[in-house]
Amino acid sequence: MRKLIFMAAVIISCTAGAQTAVKKPAILYGQCTKDSLYSEPFGQWFKTGYDNYKPDITTVTALKAQKLNDITIEIFFGSWCGDSKRELPGFLQILNTISFPEKKLSVIGVGDSDSLTKQSPRHQEAGKGIFRVPTFIVYRNGVEINRINEYPVLSLEKDLLQILSNQPYTSNYPSFALINRWLKEGTLQDVNISTRSLSGQLATVVKNENELNSLGYMLLKQGKKEDASKIFQVNYYLFPESANVVSSLGEGYYENNDMTRAVYFLEKSLEMNKDPKAVQGILSILYKAKEKEKS
Repeated sequence: MRKLIFMAAVIISCTAGAQTAVKKPAILYGQCTKDSLYSEPFGQWFKTGYDNYKPDITTVTALKAQKLNDITIEIFFGSWCGDSKRELPGFLQILNTISFPEKKLSVIGVGDSDSLTKQSPRHQEAGKGIFRVPTFIVYRNGVEINRINEYPVLSLEKDLLQILSNQPYTSNYPSFALINRWLKEGTLQDVNISTRSLSGQLATVVKNENELNSLGYMLLKQGKKEDASKIFQVNYYLFPESANVVSSLGEGYYENNDMTRAVYFLEKSLEMNKDPKAVQGILSILYKAKEKEKS
């Protein structure tokens, strides 16, 4: 890799009345170069991962035989993210090994000071369903043909070969493609759309309660409160016996100023929850919901 456009940020915050600034961990934020990945403190994990990754020779030979002139690749990663630290160096090593043109590659750091945002300064991620990182998106003539979500199904090079050679390939978190379409079409904000129906469409592709729960909180952090609430509702249909899912549903209603439902589900989650730390967090929201319900 030679040069890509680079933007890096060291996030600094100060508390009121403090004598000195509190320095938060440095992050790569925005479009990055390989040089920026080699810079410290990122070079500590990038160089090791890059140098140590040995792509499978047979697969690399097959990748080199693929038609690449119409292919572009976009990578969204978090320099704060363990999965990104593990997968990004190896993927770039593969691209280097097959001499993939650097001008057809974009490497974009997301997250800012909060890993839930999954956003970049110029919002290159907008509308692309970047719900987990790293995400490796492969385009042919500007149209996405597939992606690798968070980690490979087999290996990075084997997954890439399946995508480029048009073999059947289903990435991790297949629910994300459907949810991203709903977000684009405004489906989650349509009051006439059945939440039960949406949950039925996701039932066979959602692995566990955390998949949608974390997505709901990410949408809340991005200010998409109605979308987040609908995701929490869908998750409740799928996992009604989970105390965590029930409390998240209550929080979703709270964020959307539906205090009656917020109180109901938060109280229900208290009855189900056996985790003292979780109970403390639920109570703090419940007290505020009850106060707002009275006013």
